[in-house]
Amino acid sequence: MVFLWGPAKERSSVYSELNELSEQLMAKGVAAISYHITPPFYSQVSQRSSVFHSGYPEDIVSAYLDPDFMESDPIPDHVMSVGHVMTWREVIADQKLTERHRNFLRVSIEKGFIDGVAVPLFGPKSRNSYLSMNFGKAIDPADEQLVRSLVGIAQTCHRRICAIINQTSNADPALSERESEVLYWIARGKSNADMATILAISEATVDTYIRRLFKKLDVHDRVSAVIVGLSSSLIKLR
Repeated sequence: MVFLWGPAKERSSVYSELNELSEQLMAKGVAAISYHITPPFYSQVSQRSSVFHSGYPEDIVSAYLDPDFMESDPIPDHVMSVGHVMTWREVIADQKLTERHRNFLRVSIEKGFIDGVAVPLFGPKSRNSYLSMNFGKAIDPADEQLVRSLVGIAQTCHRRICAIINQTSNADPALSERESEVLYWIARGKSNADMATILAISEATVDTYIRRLFKKLDVHDRVSAVIVGLSSSLIKLR
C-alpha cells in the first residue's frame, strides 16, 4: 500500500486498522480485499487514491496499481454513486461499459477473478471509501447474511479510519483573504473579468492570485482547485 498523504503516525495507525479489518474479514471466509483511501470528491480510481490490498498475488496487485489500468475499473465509482452493496456482476450489468472497461474486465477474468462484493463506505466530511471483497467464487443469495455482517465490520473500521485522518491530518493550505475570495468565485464559475469587477481589481491581478492559488493547492486547473478546496474545507458550496 502506498499512501499519498499524511504524516507517518497517521499512516501507521490507518495501516494497523486495515490489517485488523483484513484479519477479521478473512477469518470469516473472505479470500482477498482491497480498500481505497481517497480524498473527498475524487474518483475512487484516481491517482489520488491509495489502495490497501490483502490476499491478492503480487502480480495482480502490480497490474491493478498501474494508473491507466486502475482508472479503467468500472466497479468502484459506479457502486459509490449507487450507494449500496452490490456484487461485481451486478455492478457490471448495471451500466453501459466503455471499451476501456471491457478490456479491464477481460484482463481480470484472465487473471482468475470470478465474482466479489463491492461495498461503498461512507464517513463524515464526505470521506468515503470503496471496499472490495473477493470470496474466490460466485456470490449467491445464501451469502447475503454473511455479507451484511462483513459490511458492518468494514463500516465500523472505516469510521475509525476517518477519525484518525480528521484528527491528525495536515493543516489546510494557508490562503490569504484575497486568495480565498478568488477560490470562492472560481467555484461559482466566474471568469477573470467577472472577478476583477466583483473584487475591484485588474484582470492581471486576478491572474496573479490564481497562479499563487494553484501553486499553494498543487493544482494546474480551476476544476482541480475547486476539488481540493472542497476536500480541504477551504470553500463550501451552498
